[in-house]
Amino acid sequence: MRLFKSFLSISFLLGHFFTYGQEITGRVMSLDSEGNMEDLIGASVVYSPTRAATLTAANGYFKLAVNRFPGWLVVSYVGFPTDSVFVEKPAFQHIHLMVKSNELNEVKVLANPGQMDGMSTLHTEMISMKTLAKAACCNLSESFETNASVSVNFTDGVTGAKQIQLLGLSGNYVQSNMENMPSIRGLKSTYGLNYIPGTWIRSIDLSKGVSSVANGYESMTGAINVELMKPDTSDRYFLNTYVNSQGRYEVNQQAAVKLNSHLSTGILTHFSQQAARTDGNQDGFMDQPLFDLMNVLNRWKYKSDDWIIQWGAGYLRENRMAGQMGFEDQTSNRYLVYGFGSLTSRFEGFGKIARLFQNKPWRGLGLILNTVQHTNDSYFAFKNYKGRQQSLFGNFIYQSILGNTNHAWKAGASFLYDSYQEAYIDSSFARTEMVPGIFAEYTWTVPNHLTLVLGQRVDWHNLYGAQWIPRMHLKWDVAQDWIVRVSAGKGWRRVNPLAENMGYLANGRRIQLMGDLNPVEKSWNYGFSITKDLFIGSRKANVVLDVYRTDFERQWMVDMETAGLLRMYASPGLSFANSVQVEFNYSPAKRLECKMAYRWQDVQSDYWTGTGNLSRLAKPFLNKERVLVNLAYALPNDAWKFDFTWQWNGGSRIPNAKAGHSHELSSALVNAPAYSTLNAQITKKFKRVDIYLGGENLSNFTQANPLMNATDPFGRYFDATMIWGPIIGRMIYSGLRFNIL
Repeated sequence: MRLFKSFLSISFLLGHFFTYGQEITGRVMSLDSEGNMEDLIGASVVYSPTRAATLTAANGYFKLAVNRFPGWLVVSYVGFPTDSVFVEKPAFQHIHLMVKSNELNEVKVLANPGQMDGMSTLHTEMISMKTLAKAACCNLSESFETNASVSVNFTDGVTGAKQIQLLGLSGNYVQSNMENMPSIRGLKSTYGLNYIPGTWIRSIDLSKGVSSVANGYESMTGAINVELMKPDTSDRYFLNTYVNSQGRYEVNQQAAVKLNSHLSTGILTHFSQQAARTDGNQDGFMDQPLFDLMNVLNRWKYKSDDWIIQWGAGYLRENRMAGQMGFEDQTSNRYLVYGFGSLTSRFEGFGKIARLFQNKPWRGLGLILNTVQHTNDSYFAFKNYKGRQQSLFGNFIYQSILGNTNHAWKAGASFLYDSYQEAYIDSSFARTEMVPGIFAEYTWTVPNHLTLVLGQRVDWHNLYGAQWIPRMHLKWDVAQDWIVRVSAGKGWRRVNPLAENMGYLANGRRIQLMGDLNPVEKSWNYGFSITKDLFIGSRKANVVLDVYRTDFERQWMVDMETAGLLRMYASPGLSFANSVQVEFNYSPAKRLECKMAYRWQDVQSDYWTGTGNLSRLAKPFLNKERVLVNLAYALPNDAWKFDFTWQWNGGSRIPNAKAGHSHELSSALVNAPAYSTLNAQITKKFKRVDIYLGGENLSNFTQANPLMNATDPFGRYFDATMIWGPIIGRMIYSGLRFNIL
């Protein structure tokens, strides 16, 4: 708390070094001959009298500090004719760039790859469609292959479930939203990364540290918000097909229809299947589960000068099966041959209403509603699991200013309802949670110099009482090419012990719940980032350094330090995570992009030993160091594109799973070695078709014996969760993308 208060004091003192100035704010959008609207990110905005300049950020917004009027505001963007607006006084400018009709089919509006949001007070990276196309990107879990901040790993060697890591901690501490609605949480946390098709994604906003209080209380180390394709700006028809050398294929289709000048609708479909059984390491188990997944979403959008209303519904169904190569189905040989099965269905509906004020663009009113019904029936050999979840979410936000745009505020109320019914073997668990909350956020801006955001929210949980969440974000534009960001705040979450640890159910380990079983986690996160833009010769470069720390007041421990046993308990001592990352982006030649990043993480917790002592250990399966290099080159007009990614993952600690072992203070540590992976892709672009060919894990490195005691899968020491490296070897894939504008 002392550090949090110090941040606030420093931020207010910095404000006295700057004087208030007038500013021009606005939004730049494209307006084509058919009337379709889309924000332009990265457009150049120059105020002629003073030569003050900037680039548009997320949602096409910009702001410029100026000291005299009137003057011409010049806006330019690649593929669009330059436009000018005469500005007589400080005011919000709506600027629409027009594409000539004979140029329409040659222009594709895309954000710059890996672009940092220069206007956001949060340390936010925008992952664009261009970046996503650097890999096959079949689902959200594969959308971070060229990202330095996020790691994606298998949770175990049987189920095929994946989990992300950010700032050294698992994805359970990352608030994962889809269009600002809760997405990967509850029962969806097990396989949720596989359930969002990559071709549905328009962009991903990835922020580190605590997020805005308006988005909820569950952001503890960061937030991911996925924006899907919109019916009013999508292609009329889009088709993507994919097939790989290990027997997986998928088909994605999107269609959008503009019914009139205000109303549009779109439908997105996905089908994928893993049809071939593979056993590259010859341990008798399938390397990955067989599955078939169907996903469909229908969405509508109404847009006028005063209202934007969106609504829609989606349905998902997946059936997966894994285990030993000879396993057929649950009813035949499940007691003789080890098998795993999972049947998931999910229905989701949503509505979003935004009230616009054309004459007062700084004022806004929004309402988000979302409802979910999720079911999962699974079996792990002879152990059965059944899960049911019904959820309802609502969020109301109103924003305005105090006097002028230098003082803005937003406030609102939210409501979250969760009903869970779970059964495992002969035990059943049921609970209902209701969490109403209120929040408020104040933003103080010194134009082009300083932005301070102070937020507070209070939530009332029907089981755990009132929870107070303070948060602070500071953005300081030290100079035109230097940005410093500081953040601090608190987050909390309700743990779902079974759904979030589904992979452990595939083990022979006996589960032991210890002590106070109140599974709530609370943490403080604070850190800073420095962004520096520079030129090397005549070519632009960018360096980003960020440092974050997370301190837990309470953490739910999953303890694998005793062989054959999985212990769960509230943290008995300290738990913390430190993360440092430096990233360098550079374009050494025209159409050549280079990204290099280094990340260091130190994550430690106190564990109970078998004799009741506390032992501080590094988090298992976490690579302490990571290096990423991504190279991308394109020929003129993107006729050919070449992408290459190399990752080096440093060593990690792993639990000692030798039969009979129980960790004590004198126990020797066991470590997994470092390893590298190579991914590459080549894309050939035609008028309406892109054909791509690529490979993952081209170095063919795999972890030896990922399943411990695979010859005795019904025994206590069978362990499928000792995963520290790749378990699938070299994979070649190909596909095509076809679109009709």
